[in-house]
Amino acid sequence: MSTTRYESRIKDGVFYVQSDNSWLEVGSVDNIVELLGGETYTLEYTNMEASAAWLKTTKDNTIEVNIRDVLKSMSYQGDFVTNLKNCPLNEDSTTEHPKRTELYASLMIEILDSKGNLEN
Repeated sequence: MSTTRYESRIKDGVFYVQSDNSWLEVGSVDNIVELLGGETYTLEYTNMEASAAWLKTTKDNTIEVNIRDVLKSMSYQGDFVTNLKNCPLNEDSTTEHPKRTELYASLMIEILDSKGNLEN
């Protein structure tokens, strides 16, 4: 299993993920924020999970993450980038967003909801 991580960047309001020799356009930051449900995303924890000393949740066992901050700081595994690369950017999906942008948002929801603990 490869441990290579691919960085991300935002330039002129557009989100990119590093690919092998270039930067792969994913879509506009505003579209990604919209597809993820807004500027923040709430992670919910059980009482047991929230009891971990290192986890700083609110009284209701949640943490809100700023989507724009997440976009600036994330890095991705090769399979994630390959999935994005294989999805066309210039085709609209049923949500009127580019398919690649929609795929990225869908994958990020999986990552966020799993609290970063994806098995595959």
